[in-house]
Amino acid sequence: MRRSAAHGADRGVPLPIRLCRAATQVLHGDGGAVTLAYTEPERVTLCTTDAAALAIEQVQDVVGQGPGAEAFRSGHYTRLDLPGPGTGLDPRWPMLDGEGLTDLAPVTVHAVPLVHGDVVLGVLTVYRRGAETEIDLGEAEAVARLLIAALVAEGPAEPDPRNGPWSERAEVHRATGMVVFQLHVPEDEALALIRAHAYAHEQSVERTARQVLSRGLTFTSSRDRGIEST
Repeated sequence: MRRSAAHGADRGVPLPIRLCRAATQVLHGDGGAVTLAYTEPERVTLCTTDAAALAIEQVQDVVGQGPGAEAFRSGHYTRLDLPGPGTGLDPRWPMLDGEGLTDLAPVTVHAVPLVHGDVVLGVLTVYRRGAETEIDLGEAEAVARLLIAALVAEGPAEPDPRNGPWSERAEVHRATGMVVFQLHVPEDEALALIRAHAYAHEQSVERTARQVLSRGLTFTSSRDRGIEST
């Protein structure tokens, strides 16, 4: 994996992207993603290898459920099997039902926690096309250890609020702050409202945040009608 991750360094490819691609290749995945603080407000996806991997991460971000969220909370490997279109999703995560994730079937999503010391820092997600595709769990855990060790050794990069994944998450934070101001609610409730709106309109959290920031979407509250979005 170290050799694969080194490929592209001379061309200025960021380390998280190189690590994500290398991990996906070593585990024979069709695509993958690395997301830190998976279920936390500061959640950020450092890398997705393709559109399908991005869709898998965005769906789970919106609903707060899925193999990635479970792996982060439990600290254990978790998988999701999608045998084929129309077969339904895992009953453990009912809110995933009806999302675009079913369009990827048949596919298996493998979520491996990224553990540093005793702390789960994030999740490595690798998907493989086909029904019930297996993964070498020992190898996956070893890859996850190497990946998070490399990220920690690199040190926290200075987030660029104008470019890349940090810019998208900065927009979510700013939008959350605006909803806090509009409704006078705690930050976690404001973020939950943004996620609920994204879910109801079948769009990403980031897109909903941009609507809030552009003032195309406003949350209001009244005694008679409760909380509304306009």
